[in-house]
Amino acid sequence: MLPARVAGDVRRTVQAVRAVAPGRVTVALRATLAVALPLSAGVAAGRPELGAAASFGALAVLYVPQAPYRFRARVVRRVGLGLAAAVLLGSLAAGHGVVTVLVAGLVAGTASFVCQAAELPPPRELMLVMAVLAATDMPSDPAGAATRAGLAAAGALVAWLLTMAPALAGRWRAPEQAAVIAAIGAVAGLLDAVGSAGAGAARHAAVTGVQRARAAVSQAALPPGHPLAGLVVIAEALLEAALHVEVEATAPLDPGWAAAVRALTPAVHGLPVGNVVLPETVGTAGAGLLTRALTDARTASVPPAAARTLPPWPTLHRQLAAGLRRHSVVLPSAARIGIAVAVGVGLGQALGLGHAYWVGLTAAAVLQGSNLAVTRGRVLHRLAGTVAGVVLTFAVLGWNPPLWVVVLAVAAAQFAVELVIPVHYGLAVTAITVLALGLFHLGSPTEDVSSALGARLIDTAIGAALALVLRRVLWPRATVARLPQRQARVVAAVRAVFASAWSPELRPRLPERRRMLQTELAALRVVHADALADAGGADAAWPVSSAAEELAFLALSLPAHRPEPPPAAADAFLAHLDGLDAALSGSTRPPTGIPALPDHPRTAAAATALTAAVEVARG
Repeated sequence: MLPARVAGDVRRTVQAVRAVAPGRVTVALRATLAVALPLSAGVAAGRPELGAAASFGALAVLYVPQAPYRFRARVVRRVGLGLAAAVLLGSLAAGHGVVTVLVAGLVAGTASFVCQAAELPPPRELMLVMAVLAATDMPSDPAGAATRAGLAAAGALVAWLLTMAPALAGRWRAPEQAAVIAAIGAVAGLLDAVGSAGAGAARHAAVTGVQRARAAVSQAALPPGHPLAGLVVIAEALLEAALHVEVEATAPLDPGWAAAVRALTPAVHGLPVGNVVLPETVGTAGAGLLTRALTDARTASVPPAAARTLPPWPTLHRQLAAGLRRHSVVLPSAARIGIAVAVGVGLGQALGLGHAYWVGLTAAAVLQGSNLAVTRGRVLHRLAGTVAGVVLTFAVLGWNPPLWVVVLAVAAAQFAVELVIPVHYGLAVTAITVLALGLFHLGSPTEDVSSALGARLIDTAIGAALALVLRRVLWPRATVARLPQRQARVVAAVRAVFASAWSPELRPRLPERRRMLQTELAALRVVHADALADAGGADAAWPVSSAAEELAFLALSLPAHRPEPPPAAADAFLAHLDGLDAALSGSTRPPTGIPALPDHPRTAAAATALTAAVEVARG
């Protein structure tokens, strides 16, 4: 049974890798070169340990590999400096008992907080944690620590040059272009799904796709009036029209609507849009709005320069300040990882383990799971992957091969990690284990391989068990406790959209507030999924999230031609939303009764459902 299951996992992983391969192969090759170059230089110079030290800085190449180049350059530079600093601090603290424990924990917790607040995707803080922990295993004087840190900085420079190299081939705008194309495709996918069982998922995917395109263009810091910014504005208008059609439609749409949206894709590269005949609007509710949006997109290609404005990507200090807010889930998550690393290193020292840092590193890797269910799965994958990785490493290192063979094995492992980690964590851990043990061997070529392999198995088991215990003990319901505040933020954002749509004075702020609502919607889906897993599947809060999402999508789909409710009715409805916001935030009881909202029956019905859900949730 087990071999058949493993074979099935491998088969599904191969299929998934094939699906993502076109984008991942380039990333994997770039990461492989970044690690292999310093290792090869160290072996060629007869100092493999120096090459291994430089390779830690080269791990910066793993960060935001498909982001816009301007943003990528900034992130990789900062991560590279962080890796060099981690190596310096870890080397200085090495061999100093309690100081080693405290430094490792503080660096890990700080790195986790910064990476999460800055919304960096995986590997997030893990490479920084690995750098500081590996350095604590190599005691040295200040001069030696500075040398290692300098080598790590040199490796980071190699990573920066490699990650920026594609821009020199004329592909400077390729990442943000890909994001805009994906957004247009997601809106077309929503039109394809109208009237089907997959409409809800397609609706969420369309909102998320447009949000990601807006983020990519903001990260690129394009000059004012750039055409790509205009295309994001067009995608936002198409999303609004598509949501309106999806809300109003009772049957699937003519496929020509989706084809007409996809025909806009060539405009991303400055080419003429496809001339697809628009379907008849008769019998399709909301088709007039969609026709106008498509006609505007075709005739203008991009909106006027004044309309091509998008909010800039937030600065790092603003993101850090947001992470420190009372209801942020970033702070407890980062503190949990910092404590786990410190406890892991301390436990390894107390047990007299030869490589105490492996315990803390395993705990940090497992705790990157966003909820308890994911953490449990990562424990199983970590253990199985480590066993398989140790077996593979013994096959490579057990016969004391030349160091060039080890460098090739490390390079192959790095390539495999980048290729499979998006689709199967367990197989990625297998390659990560070969990579880590290979780097360790190059850094300490005289140490016995067999003892290192055995220690890796023991330390991984201890670290995985430690991670499970700490995940249950340290703020186990932090996400559950913060879910009502996240729901309240969605209600507040919905209120802001309706207020702008119904007030001539506030209408200029409507695009900005719609964008904020899209961001809050995406965050609610993520936080709710984590809260649901942490609560063991109890879904008492789901009706509130579901009702808030429904009201939010109605706000996003509100067409400009829909008549405004009478001022008194609008004010009463907005005040009711204020009451729901306050109730979810925990300061008041839910309001009773739903104000009448002429000409907006769906919105009134959604508000009624949300009010009922809040009343049940608040007891």
